[in-house]
Amino acid sequence: MSRRRWMSLGGAAIGVVVIFAVAVVVTARPDLFSVASGASQCQATQRVADAVEPMTTGYMAAFQTLDPVDVTALPYDGEATLADVTGRLTLLNLWATWCAPCRVEMPELAALQSELGGDDFSVVAVSIDDKDRNRPEDFLEESGASNLAYHREPTLSLFNSLRAEGLAQGMPTTLLLGPDGCTAGVLHGAAAWNSEDAKALIRAAIEAN
Repeated sequence: MSRRRWMSLGGAAIGVVVIFAVAVVVTARPDLFSVASGASQCQATQRVADAVEPMTTGYMAAFQTLDPVDVTALPYDGEATLADVTGRLTLLNLWATWCAPCRVEMPELAALQSELGGDDFSVVAVSIDDKDRNRPEDFLEESGASNLAYHREPTLSLFNSLRAEGLAQGMPTTLLLGPDGCTAGVLHGAAAWNSEDAKALIRAAIEAN
């Protein structure tokens, strides 16, 4: 996909952010976030954040490294929490079926998972749709991302808790988590995750693990 088209997609994503911010019911759980925040020193993730900082160029210019915060107490899949994704580097993507930029981005994430996914790294895509359970699964199939495992967090606690801490703005939101479940970086909006720039960033993160 051309860089110009990704720039246009970024403009569309801004519109989605505005609409979503107006429409969503606030269900933030700062109590969960505060418990998570003090749970770890996030040393492994700090190494990841330091390693990827020089890689935030080209298609990854919008990627922002973060002071690591532990998010393992936040929900992401029914009764599960993000503690279940610790142990390896995780690219956590929040998406919804009504999000047009998500449909464009999803095959990029699927391709990244196919090439680099394994014991050291995984893409975890989480739907925040709160109605028809089958629709998000159909969305993954239709968008060419059936290799991504289906996860769902329809209560909006995950998204709104992240938003309350400035870590999410709209759909899609993608966080890079270190193996200790802390935040290494974030990218707001859709991105070319199958680009060489993105793969270089993820490889640098894997090597820093």
